[in-house]
Amino acid sequence: MEEEFYATVKLLSGEELVSKICYLPEEDKVMLERPLMVENAKQRKGQMEVTGFSLKEWMSATFDTMFIIKRDHILTMVEIEGEIVEFYEKTLNRLESGKSLAGKGSKLPRGSGYLGSVKEMKKTLEDIFNKS
Repeated sequence: MEEEFYATVKLLSGEELVSKICYLPEEDKVMLERPLMVENAKQRKGQMEVTGFSLKEWMSATFDTMFIIKRDHILTMVEIEGEIVEFYEKTLNRLESGKSLAGKGSKLPRGSGYLGSVKEMKKTLEDIFNKS
């Protein structure tokens, strides 16, 4: 087993992943630890359009964190460092804390927030619409 490193991996399927990688030379395979899929993201800020990327879970229907891929399923791989690794780790932490919170979340007390009826809200919205 070779040394681990962070990389972005482009698969033949077109998916782009960011992960901690380890090459398994005896098997000619690559082990991915906690891979996240890269998605292009666009956001408008006033007159400017800001483009970048976001990371999301690659495989959602599993609790496994390590995956093995045949090397011939990889189109290219580039080692990453710095801000991209930090963004990857922050995203992992956010996903993991979100999962743990979802399972242990407590309900809000009944008296918190605004409680109303659909009829009342409908009447209020109709009044606002009629006044405009």
